[in-house]
Amino acid sequence: MLHPHLRSTTDSAHRQLEKLFISMLQSVNSPEDYEGFLKIIAAFLLPMEEVLHQFPLKTLVPDIEARKRSKDLLEDIRYYDKKWELKQTAPLPPIFTIYHSIGALYVLEGSTLGGPIIAKMIRKQTGLDNTLLYFENYQEKRKSMWDNFRMALDQSVLQPHSEIITASAIGCFTAYQKWLEINNKPSYAKNSNSSM
Repeated sequence: MLHPHLRSTTDSAHRQLEKLFISMLQSVNSPEDYEGFLKIIAAFLLPMEEVLHQFPLKTLVPDIEARKRSKDLLEDIRYYDKKWELKQTAPLPPIFTIYHSIGALYVLEGSTLGGPIIAKMIRKQTGLDNTLLYFENYQEKRKSMWDNFRMALDQSVLQPHSEIITASAIGCFTAYQKWLEINNKPSYAKNSNSSM
């Protein structure tokens, strides 16, 4: 099955990204920091989601429309900056086929599992109790959404393309990590006033 292979093969890239992400999150100590941090991750996540949904993913992931999370991220940002539009985008990994998109989608969907932990950190560090739509996406459906995606990954039709899917997932983890490294600053508040 594809999922166990993906999980084990991408583990190192996943851990490196997670370590950096949590380290950066620990520097978010105010609403201004949080706004800046959201804009940093949006520069990668918004265009990535747009690219993925150019492919006919519904044939492999029937509930793909319910997995679009850009609107939640935008709503969180626009709570602070009502007219914000993304102008600078992060370099994305190559996504040439539907199988590349499945690999990248594995990264984005897997990130939903840590959402409640991230939301808890943000609440504790900033005192915020709103603008957490992106990290609390799926809410009580989180486990069932992940289980359904895992079943989609394990379809026999994807098995012959496992190496492409795995390489794409690693590429997505790596590209996201590189973008965060570029923007890893002592204070993210300065990004809250940017048009990133």
